[in-house]
Amino acid sequence: MAVWMLLILLASTVSAGCIGLVMQREILEGMREKPVFIMKEDGPEPWDVTFESDSLEAISYTNETIIQFDDTVAKLTIVFRAQFPYSSLLEELVGNETNQYRYVEVRLWEPGVREAGGNPFWEVRATQDYPLERVEFSGNFFDGNWLVEIDARGYGWNSPLEPASFHDHFDLTVTLTKPCVHFAEVHDVGECTDLSELQSE
Repeated sequence: MAVWMLLILLASTVSAGCIGLVMQREILEGMREKPVFIMKEDGPEPWDVTFESDSLEAISYTNETIIQFDDTVAKLTIVFRAQFPYSSLLEELVGNETNQYRYVEVRLWEPGVREAGGNPFWEVRATQDYPLERVEFSGNFFDGNWLVEIDARGYGWNSPLEPASFHDHFDLTVTLTKPCVHFAEVHDVGECTDLSELQSE
């Protein structure tokens, strides 16, 4: 096979002008590996927040992060968990459902919806331990800038007696799954170019 290819390349080089170049290009194109489509996960850095207060004052945490959606996004995955030590005990003693000192609120907004007074695409509020939850959405998503909005408060206490120490904590991951294209001639293993970038060229 290799000898045959060399003979064709040799013949094409001695062929006149454009015909030889066309033959060479066709041969090289045939030797190229076909592009491979890969479903790639992307998104902002996960939120992993542990509260440190060491006082009677709760610590506030707020964050707004924009995520760019385009028409190639195939799936949206959200993973959320919150830990409020002793929250179940406090719930029994004084009630904690409307607690304004230990809570996490997360909202995900589609483009323009918050400004128009609409409802979030997804939201959660935790005032006590919230077990790990994973939700997935698929289908057609609105293109544009989506907004992750976080509002939280919590305590952290480092006691001289370790068993008495506690720290409120939450973690959140927002992941977009979208196609990208791997070209063997250009990319290393595991690398690819977003399909949306190729479509815009």
